[in-house]
Amino acid sequence: MHIQRPQQPVFCQQCAGLAQLLVDISPSQKIGNAHTEWWDSTYGKIRSIQGLQPDTCELCRILQKAFGRAPGFNASDTKISVWNKSLAEYRGFLHSTCSFEACGIKLALAPTLPVVRTEEGEEIIAFTSRFVVPLLNPLLVKSWMNRCEKHAFCQPEYSSKDFDFQFRLIDVVSGQLVTASPDSRYVALSYVWGGVKQVVLNRMTYQHLEEEGSIGVGGLRGPKAEDAPITLALDGRVIPRTIRDAIRLCQLLGERYLWVDSLCILQDDDFQDSSGAWTNADKLAQIPRMNTIYGASALTVIAACGSDSEAGLPGVHITSTRSTQIIGKIGDQILASIGENPLDAFWRSKSCERGWTFQEFLLSKRHLIFLPEQVVFHCSTLTWCEDHSLEYVDKPENVMAVPAWTKSYRLRPLQLPDASKWSQSVFFPAIFINQYFNEWLRNFLKRNLTVTSDILFAFDGALSASIGHLGAFYQGLPIDYFCECLHWSVGTNSMHYPKGKQTHTGLTQRRPGFPSWSWTGWIWNVASFEQFWLNYQGKDPSYWSRVAIWGVRRLRDGNVELMSISSPDVKSWDRLQFFPTSAFEVTDSFTHGELQSSLAMVKLSKNPLSYIIIKALTSFIYVDPEGTNKWSASRSVFTSPDFNPANLVGQLNFPEKWESKIKDPLQVIIAGSFFYGPSPKFPDQTDEDDPTIKCLVVEEVGDGQMERLTTFDTRFTSAKRLVWVPIVAVLR
Repeated sequence: MHIQRPQQPVFCQQCAGLAQLLVDISPSQKIGNAHTEWWDSTYGKIRSIQGLQPDTCELCRILQKAFGRAPGFNASDTKISVWNKSLAEYRGFLHSTCSFEACGIKLALAPTLPVVRTEEGEEIIAFTSRFVVPLLNPLLVKSWMNRCEKHAFCQPEYSSKDFDFQFRLIDVVSGQLVTASPDSRYVALSYVWGGVKQVVLNRMTYQHLEEEGSIGVGGLRGPKAEDAPITLALDGRVIPRTIRDAIRLCQLLGERYLWVDSLCILQDDDFQDSSGAWTNADKLAQIPRMNTIYGASALTVIAACGSDSEAGLPGVHITSTRSTQIIGKIGDQILASIGENPLDAFWRSKSCERGWTFQEFLLSKRHLIFLPEQVVFHCSTLTWCEDHSLEYVDKPENVMAVPAWTKSYRLRPLQLPDASKWSQSVFFPAIFINQYFNEWLRNFLKRNLTVTSDILFAFDGALSASIGHLGAFYQGLPIDYFCECLHWSVGTNSMHYPKGKQTHTGLTQRRPGFPSWSWTGWIWNVASFEQFWLNYQGKDPSYWSRVAIWGVRRLRDGNVELMSISSPDVKSWDRLQFFPTSAFEVTDSFTHGELQSSLAMVKLSKNPLSYIIIKALTSFIYVDPEGTNKWSASRSVFTSPDFNPANLVGQLNFPEKWESKIKDPLQVIIAGSFFYGPSPKFPDQTDEDDPTIKCLVVEEVGDGQMERLTTFDTRFTSAKRLVWVPIVAVLR
C-alpha cells in the first residue's frame, strides 16, 4: 500500500518529524522486535511538543486552535504529549495517527480525503475523517442502515405481525396517530421525559391525536374551539422538541412510522396493581412486550443530549455543539479531528442514568445515538460514527481491527446473547445468568426511576427476552432456577475499589410493595464500589440440592392459590447423613395442613403475590462486630456469642447501618446447597461430600412473617456445628 503524504507542508523544526506519523498504515505488519524498532525510530524520538509556533507552522496552528482555550494552557511553555493512536484495520493494514494531549484534552487528526492507495490504485477511504456539519446527512444514516440490514445477527427477531395487542404508530406523513398494520416498518424513539409538561395519549386526547395533521414537526395542532374537554385535557402541554425532531428525522430517512411510548401507549392511571403501581390494561399488555416492540423496530433513535425531552436531536436541528470539530490544513491536505471515544458522551448522558432507557437500548438491534458533537450508529455487529470512516473495516470480529471504544466493556451489559455461538456441551442457562442477566441487573439497578414502583415494569422487556433461555419469572427471578438465583447479593466492583478500609453500605431501604427476597424489593442506593451480584454456582442443576418453595398466583376469579416453584431434592440431603429427612420432604399431611395455614396467612396481606413459603431448616448465628481485618468489611460468623475461633463457621458482609442488628443472634434459613465437583487439576478430588450450604439471613416482622436481610454461605463441615430445627418460613 502507498501513503500520499502532505505535499509542501510548512512545519517548525520540532513538528517536522511528525509529517509521516499523521498517517501510518504499517504497524500491524510489524511484529516482535520489528515493532519495537519501528516505535523507537519514529514516536520514540518525539514524545512531546513544547512552545508552539502557530504563525509559521501549520501543525502548531491546529494545536493552538485545539488547546488554546483550555484552562491552564500556555502556547509558549505547556507541554503537549504525543502518542500513537490506532484507528482501524483494513486488509491487514492498521491505520495509525498521532494523538496529542494537554490540559486534559486529547486531539487526534485524520485526512478528510483518501490518502492510502493499494498497489492496484484503489483509494481506501477507511482511513479518513469526515466533516461534522451543522445538519446531519441523512444519506450517511441510510447507508449505515442498508449495511446493517445485511448483518446476520442484526436481523429483527420480531415484526409487527407478532403483536397480539393494539399497536399504534405516528404516521409522519399524514401527521396522526394510526393503528399499525401487521407489516408496518417503524422507527422507535428512546428518550428521557424529564419534567417537561408534554402531550400524552389518554382517553381525552385520543380522538384529537387520530385526526390528520394533529402531530407534526411544528408540534401539536390545537383542537377546535368547540372541543373544550380536549383543550382542558391538554392544559398547555406540548409535543417536546425531541419527539418533533424524531418526526423530522423519519421524514428525512424516508421512514413513514414512528413509535413513541407517551403517544402510542395509553397513559391513563386506571388502577393500582398488586405492588401499588398505577397502570391500565394498555400498559399491562405492552410493557412486558418491550422486547418485541423495540426488537421489531427498523431503528431505535437514542436521544442522549440534555436532561429532558426538550433537548432535541442535534443535527436534525442546528446547534452550536456540532461545531466543535477542529479542522486545519497541512500542505495540500485538509485534516479534521476525530473523537477519542465518541461514545464517552453517551456514557455520561442522562440516557444512561435513567431506568426505563436501559431495556430500550438492550432490546433494539440497531441504534442511532444523538450526541452533542456527532451521531453514532451502533448495531449488534458494528459501530460507526460521523466524524471518521469505519464502514470499510473488513474484520469487525477482530477486536484489534476496530477502535477500542466500539468494543467497550460498557457495551457488554447492553447486548442480547447469541446462543448459537456456544458449544452444545455447555449449560447455557448458567452462561446466560452469569454473563447476561447478572450484567443487565448490575447496569439497570444503578439507574434512577422517578416512580420507584416502576422497578419491575422498567425491566419487564428484559425479562421477556430472557424467557427463551431461563423460562418464566416470579417477581424478577427465574422459576426454573429459583434456588440458584435466590442468593443474589451486593458484591464489590473491583474497578471502583475503595482506598483504605471498606464500609459495606449494602441494602437497607425497602421498596414498598415488593418482596425482600427479590432484587426488586430494595432501593439500590449502594456505594459506588458495590453492585448487584449473581453467579450460577456449580456446573449444572444436578450439582444443586434444593428445598421446597412455593409462590402465589392470582386466579381469574380474583382469588389466589399456591404454585410450586421448587421441589426438594430429598435424596441429595439424605446423602449428607446429617439433616433430618422430614425437614425437606413434602407429605400429603403437610400439604393439606401446615401449608394451607401459611397460605391463609398470606391471603390476609395486601400483596399476596410478593410472598414465598419455604420448608427447610433454620438456625442462629453470631456475628463478630469487628471486621476480619482493618481493610475488610467482612465479619466473622460463629456458632456462639463468645466468638471462639473453634466455632467459626464463615464470613458475612453486613450493612454498617444495621450495626445494632448484630448485637443479637441472626436467624438463617437453608435455601439450597451446591458443590463444584472434581477439580480439573485434581480429578480425584471433589467437594461433593462437603457442599456449600446457601442460607438466607432473615428477621421476623410480625404476624409470623419474615423478611430477608442478606445471604450467608458456609461449608457443610462448618454448618454441622450449628443447631438446626425444621421451619416453614413465610417470606414477604
